[in-house]
Order: sequence, then structure tokens, then C-alpha cells
Amino acid sequence: MPSSSSDTKTFPSNRSMNPYLKQGIIIAVAAMIGGFGNRWLTNRPSDTSTSNRGQGTSSKEITSPTEPSMAIATYPADQWDVAGIQVSPAKQSDFSKPVRVTGKISLNEDRIAHIYPMVEGTVDQVSVSLGQNVKTDDLLVVIHSREIGTAKLDLYQARLQRELAMVKLGIQENITTNTKQLIAALRAGQPITEIEQKFRSNAMGDYRERLLASYASYIKAQADLSRLEGVRDSGAVSSKVLLTAQASRDADLATFQSRIEQIEYEMKTSQLLASQDLKEADTKIAVASTNLRILGCSQEDIDSIDPANQGEAISHYPITAPFDGTVITKDVALREQVRQSTSVLTIADLSTVWITADVYEENVPLLRSLSDKNITLRNEAWPDRTFDAKVFYTGEIMDEATRTISMRATADNSERLLKPGMFVTVDLPGITESNVLTLPVGAVLEHEGKPFVFIHIGGDSFERRDVKLGPTDGKVVVIRSGLPPGESVVVDGGFILKSRLLAELMGEE
Repeated sequence: MPSSSSDTKTFPSNRSMNPYLKQGIIIAVAAMIGGFGNRWLTNRPSDTSTSNRGQGTSSKEITSPTEPSMAIATYPADQWDVAGIQVSPAKQSDFSKPVRVTGKISLNEDRIAHIYPMVEGTVDQVSVSLGQNVKTDDLLVVIHSREIGTAKLDLYQARLQRELAMVKLGIQENITTNTKQLIAALRAGQPITEIEQKFRSNAMGDYRERLLASYASYIKAQADLSRLEGVRDSGAVSSKVLLTAQASRDADLATFQSRIEQIEYEMKTSQLLASQDLKEADTKIAVASTNLRILGCSQEDIDSIDPANQGEAISHYPITAPFDGTVITKDVALREQVRQSTSVLTIADLSTVWITADVYEENVPLLRSLSDKNITLRNEAWPDRTFDAKVFYTGEIMDEATRTISMRATADNSERLLKPGMFVTVDLPGITESNVLTLPVGAVLEHEGKPFVFIHIGGDSFERRDVKLGPTDGKVVVIRSGLPPGESVVVDGGFILKSRLLAELMGEE
């Protein structure tokens, strides 16, 4: 087809037509054809082949053209600016197509509390309503529980027993101290009258009487022996009487010493028993207190147990908020009977939410690079807003039915704009292909189902070149084959050339 005269490339019936009118008609037809072609290219499905993903495309792969077409269109160079024709060399660059998936907002499962009572009882007070915001330790519900009342009374009794054991131990320690002092005085041989006066007001129980009685007997026997020994040389006392007195003195001394040993043993035993009673009381208190803590009672509530002042309120079991949050379910009413298996409230911290998105198998390689990275969210309710979320779980198991892996991220929700149950659009960074040939989307045209571009071959001439397309991000498209790097490609205004070429073909027919 000659390229020297533009008249040979128009419709035969329009050879005498005004050239400016004819050019206007061509531009209008080209606009309609070009618009259809560009919409087809923009909406075409991405290349699903994964053989070249993540790898550069070599020049040999790019320069393997499809069946070449020798269709030539011409357009005067001095009219390119008016027609919007722009030519640029085809270049290789990195290409990354963002992956967009649908996600769902859900509650942050690390910040949700399903509240069950630890005891059975009757609801005595409900202090919150559905949707109410609560703070940590705020009162939620009060339950009247016989189990709690019994446990508190047991603790109160154990405390009384401990007080009694403490008193007994104190008395026994005082008796032991006083008795030991008395024994020391008796062993020193102090006069009985002096001892009686010195220890008269000291508490000793029956130890005083037993010790003094045996000590008095010993002192009397010793005095009798001394008196007889004083007259022994005079012959007034027989040897038999003297021996009897000595034997009586020795017996009373032995009785006195054994009485001391017996009393020391009794004191030690009594003090040990008093100490054991105190330890037993302490153990009962510890058991009762631990039981109440297991049931959820606070230490303040445990410390303030007083049946006389509290009355029936001693059986009250308060349930408080475990953290700051919002009451999202309320399944409790006044005077209702509840059990340990009854869920009464659910508290959720809505300041953060989880984003769950299903990533298809073809995009699984993305997951490795997403851990601890930020992703972007959009929701139809807030079309002018974007939200950030941080990925914390990229999944390990693929759903066999949907062929997807569940990914989870945490998003800040301090403004409460993201509602659990909402759907969101999640933008994920795509896999980057290095050193691939790309062109603007507007550079690629289509005719009879075949994509092509126009190559500037010199002067006013342009050649149609069929190409094989790869993925597109809506702005640029990857050229898999049909075009080597460096070729001068029409990147804008190609629909003018397409309409000129179609008009020439129709004219030839």
C-alpha cells in the first residue's frame, strides 16, 4: 500500500470530500472505536499464567512476535499534535499489580470477655445496659448466692478461731515464762516465804501449787534431817531414825525434781498444742480466703466480712468489668436465676478490630511478605476514607472448599467507624516482576479480539503490531510478546491511526 499520498487511504466515494470535514469524521469514528477498545483493555481479565511471575522477562521472550501484520497507516507528522498522537520508546521496568480482596471486620478476639458467674444464685442487681461503655472494675451485676454467703461465714468463723488460738497461745507462753522463773528460784533454794511473795501475782495455773507443795515437802524433810544430824553424836537419836529421815528427805527431793521435769514437759506440750491450734486456724483462714478468691471475690470484699453489719448482703456476689469496653450482649434480668453455665454479659473492647481476608491460592506467595506489614482498607460507608491495619497472622492452612487462606490484621478503631460485620476492600501489595516491558493502557488497541499497538516505522508511517498482553494495574499493561524494547510505540492517539487504517481497509473493499 503506498504511503506517499493520503488520498489513496480514504474511502473511494469521498475522494472529492473536503479534507477537513473528512478528518473530522475520521476522528469521531476513531473516538468511538478507541473508547470501546480501551474499555475492553481496562476490563480484560489479568493474565492468569504464573510461569513468569516474580521473574524478569528476557529480550528473547519479548521479541517472539505473534504473526506479524504488515498493516500500515499513515498520518502527516505536522498534524500529530492536533490529533494527539504521541510516540515513545517501549521500556522495561518493574511491574507490581496491587491485589484487591474482600475482607470482613470482626471483634478483636484478644479483647472480648464472655462473662459467666462462678456461682449459682439469683440476680439482685443489674447496673449496666446494652451498648453501655464500662471501665475496668465497674460493677456490672450483683448475684445473691448461698454459696458465697456460706463461704464468707466460714472465713469469719476461722478468723474468730484464730483470735481464740492467739489468746490461748499468749496465755500459755505467759504461764510458761512465769513457771520457768519459779523453777529457777526453787532450784536456787530461796526461802518459801520469799518465793511466795515474789510470784504471788504471776499466772502459772496449777503449776504453782504443785511445785510449791513438792518443794515444801522437800524443805521440811531436809530440816528434819538436819535437826537429827545435829544430835546424832549425843546418842539421843538412833541410827535407824536417822536413816529413815535421810530416806524421807531423798524421796521428797526426788519427788520435787520429777515434779519439775513433769511440769516442764507439760508446759512444752501445752505450748506446742497452742501453736498447732493457731496454725490450724491460719490454715482454715487461708483455705476459706482462697475459696472466695477462686469464686471471684475481691480482696477488699474478703477483708470487709462482718455478718453483724452486712446482714443478707454478705451473700452478695458482685461481677465487675475485666477491662475497658462496651456491653455488646446482655442476657440477664433482675431476680433471674443464673448458674455457672449461664452467660450473663459480653464485654468487648472496640477500640481495635480484626480484619479477616481470604487470599486466593494464586496470591499465596504474597503472604510471606505481609507479616507485620500495614495494609489499606476501604469501606462503602466511608468512601472518602482509608484505614490502615497491621497484619499479624498470614494463615497456615488452606480451605479446601474455597481454595483460600485466611489472613488477619488488626486495625485501630478509636473513632468507632469500623463496625464488626462490615465488609471492606483490602488492598495488598502485589508481587513485583522485574525488568518486564510495559506500556500505558491507552497504547494498546483491539480489533477482532486481537490486541495490537502501532509502531512508528519512520516518516508519516505506522505499522500495526499484534502483541500478547500480561496483567494490568489499570494504568500500564505488561507486554508478554510481540514487541521488543526500544521500539517507538504510539502511546496516545492510536485510535486516530486505527480509524484511518479501518477506513483504508473499507475503501479497498
